[in-house]
Parts: sequence; structure tokens; C-alpha cells
Amino acid sequence: MMVPKKRRVETYDMEKAGQTVSKAVGTRGRFVKFVDEAPHELILQLTYMLDRKDVLALSSTNKMLRKRLRPYVFDQVKCSWHELTHCWKLTSDVHVPIRCPELVETMRISTSCSNSEWAFPFHVLFDHESCMTNINSLVLPTSGSTNFFKYCKKAPRLLKLRIVADRNDSEFSLEHMQNFPALRELSLSNFHIEDHEITEFDLCPDLKTVTLTNCTWSYPFNIEKLGKDKISALHLIYSNSFIMSERFRYFLSYPGFTNLEELSVVNNENNLRLTISVQIMALIKAIPSLKTLKLTGNIYNEALIRARESKAPSHTNIVAVHDVKVFYSSFLRDIR
Repeated sequence: MMVPKKRRVETYDMEKAGQTVSKAVGTRGRFVKFVDEAPHELILQLTYMLDRKDVLALSSTNKMLRKRLRPYVFDQVKCSWHELTHCWKLTSDVHVPIRCPELVETMRISTSCSNSEWAFPFHVLFDHESCMTNINSLVLPTSGSTNFFKYCKKAPRLLKLRIVADRNDSEFSLEHMQNFPALRELSLSNFHIEDHEITEFDLCPDLKTVTLTNCTWSYPFNIEKLGKDKISALHLIYSNSFIMSERFRYFLSYPGFTNLEELSVVNNENNLRLTISVQIMALIKAIPSLKTLKLTGNIYNEALIRARESKAPSHTNIVAVHDVKVFYSSFLRDIR
């Protein structure tokens, strides 16, 4: 009597498993169709929300997804100095070790090497004869000063540059960027910014966004000299004591930017509280063009603290001060 009953159970389980597989195949088919038909802007937003490794894994699931996501996979590539210089010396041109260099938009050099930095002609990456016809962004670590950029030829296609110094207080000067006339976004980490001589022509006239991470400067340099009338977004991120320095507080009290629309200040140093109870009003009044102010981490302002505590518990508060949206978040401080 048990055998037929057991067979009916097995038959039911097989039917249920078949239905589950059919649903999974159907869902996967709909997803593949969605990705294939979705517009570029939507795919771009989805890839921004995913980790880079997840995008690579997704593109490896089948041929259709690989073909559709190829531009979003190869838009960013990394290359060591050994690979870059070896290919360049062999062919007198730069060939990224991938099959479709025309899709590359950002190259990240993964290692630092003083000899290569001074010897390599960076302009060939952005030359019109380069096989990377769409490249416009460069990310690299450096072993010291950025002075080596002065000795390459002009690279008018470079729009975004991010440089991370291996050593704290490595020297940077805007004068070093004179061969990148179309530069729009500049990101610096661990540099000491030096003053530069005033020239007849404007250095980086299209510079709009500047991000400084643990960067320092000293008198008589003021941060406005990077682009007082042209910078529209400035991001200052610190995890060291410079955020408490006289130079930094002077900037908060007497900012001189005329077209700045977005300013963000992040203090990741848990043992050093930045108090800006008075400076915040002076800061907003001194920059008439300011639209958004973001304060994150170990930053104290009594008015913003009271506003946050008066509402439902949250790590983020948004207030309006003289038509400026102020985003205040203590999340980085509170999780420690």
C-alpha cells in the first residue's frame, strides 16, 4: 500500500520542482529582455547602484547580457605601470591589455612608480591617434609630487583626474595641471597644496568640481586660488587634525568663492570635534551662490543638533537657511 503513495509523492514533488524551474526561467527571461531593451540612462543608474564585482558577475551569466553590458564593464579598466610601459615600448603606442580599448573611459593605474611617472608621456593616453578613443579620465597613485605632469605635452581630452599620494604632504600645485586645459573634475588625496605664480592664461579654465581628502595648505595660499570664480562644487574630507587648523577655520569664516553652489565638509576623525556654531551663518552669507551645504561626521552645530533632536530619531537632518539646503548627518560619528 505504501508504494503507490510514495510514487504519488515523488510525482507531485517533480511537478512542483518543474513549476519552480519554469518560473525561474521565465523571470530570468523577463530580466534579460528588460536589460536588453532598457535605455542607456537607466542601465547607467542601475550599474551605479551595484558594486563593480556584481556588474562583472552579471555580465558573465550569458552571451546576451555580456554583449549588452560590455560598455558598462570596460568603461573602467586598471593597469599596472609594468603593463602600461611594456606595451608602449613595444608598439610606440599605448594599448590597454583588453580586447575593446575603444570602450575605455577611465583608466586606473594600480601601482605607483617614481621612474615611470617622470618618464611616461601621459599625453599619449589622450592623443587623437590613441586606440582609446573615448578615454577622458585618469586615476593614479603617486610616490611624491605631481610636478612630473608639467613635462608632458597637452592632453585636451582629459576631463577628470584623481591623484592619491602615497606620502602625506606630497607637493601639489595647480601649475602642474597646465597641460590639461579641459580639466573639469580634480580629486586630490594626501597632498600639501602649494601656491602658484599668477600667469597670463587661466590654468584649467573649465575646472568645476574639486575634492580634497586629507589635503593641507599654509599661508599665504588660500583654497580659493584653485578657482575662485569657476569652481561650483567643493568637497573637503578629513580624518586628520588639519580640519582644526587656523587655515581651515579661516576658510570657513572668510570663504571667497563667487560661483560655489555645493560645499560638503566631512570630519572622519572621531577624537577631534569641529565646532562651527558661528561660522555656518557667516559661511552661507559669504557665498551668495551657495545652494547646498553638507556637514557629515564629527561636526557640531547647536542649532542643527536641536533641530535634529526635535524630530523623530534620525542620523540626518535637513534645514533651510537663507535659501540654502543644509544637510547635517552625525551618522559617521554615532556609529563609532
